[in-house]
Amino acid sequence: MDPDIPPIPPQDEPPLVDHRRPGLVREVLHKTQLWGHALAISPFYRFGEAGNLMYTVGKGILEGAVLYTMFSMAQTEYQVAAILGVLTKYIYPAITFVSSVKVSSFVDHLERHDNKQYQMQKLIDGLMIIGVGQTLGALMLVLCYPPFFSACFDGWGISRYLLIALYLLHHIFDGSAQVAEGRIWFKLIEIKLRHGKLARISGNFWGIHAMSQNIQLILGLILLWGATLITGLHRQRLDAAIMWGVVLSGTLLTGFAKFCLPLAWFLRLRHQPQSDSPD
Repeated sequence: MDPDIPPIPPQDEPPLVDHRRPGLVREVLHKTQLWGHALAISPFYRFGEAGNLMYTVGKGILEGAVLYTMFSMAQTEYQVAAILGVLTKYIYPAITFVSSVKVSSFVDHLERHDNKQYQMQKLIDGLMIIGVGQTLGALMLVLCYPPFFSACFDGWGISRYLLIALYLLHHIFDGSAQVAEGRIWFKLIEIKLRHGKLARISGNFWGIHAMSQNIQLILGLILLWGATLITGLHRQRLDAAIMWGVVLSGTLLTGFAKFCLPLAWFLRLRHQPQSDSPD
């Protein structure tokens, strides 16, 4: 080694990066905290999630009260339970196919416009239509509730066919609205949260969205089985006040749920500058 050349100083080694993922419980708690934080700081997201939770609660209660009793009536009185089961299995994929194609074309058309405010307005209009569809779907299901169905249609010679038609219409209205709502709501929060100015929220967009869906899934299952249990305990007295309270509360929550965000938008949100809006 040449003594005139100074030695090369040792280079500092880069710090080790911990690539370990947090445990499941810690990650769930963290995502839940982020979801709650998004609700607290974004009025738009708060009203939208309020509608989602109302729909989850209402539908869980309504289906828990109606489906068990309706299928029992369909089997014992009209012998069409198998047909209703086939409708559920084979009609819903067709509804999903048509709805997804139409709403995807709608969103593609909107994305050709650079004006985010225009996109938001049209998506909110789409939510209004979805709200109408889910309201009609809830009404079709309520008409299948045995005390209501018997009072309205029991003396008709085509009662069994009316039951099939009402259940089919329920799936057409509610199923198509659910498919459209999932895509339109995702596009709305993509604009407001993922591409918005709230850095902590936009940087955790996927975790927040996933936690929202998980909360709705768990809540819906709990309410579905809870309402089914209550219905089973009162299956000999389906016209009791508690049962009508369950059915009507589920119907009202389901019918009003998706109008929360559109009403808040038209009355308040669109007139206010918001920190979560994209540039």
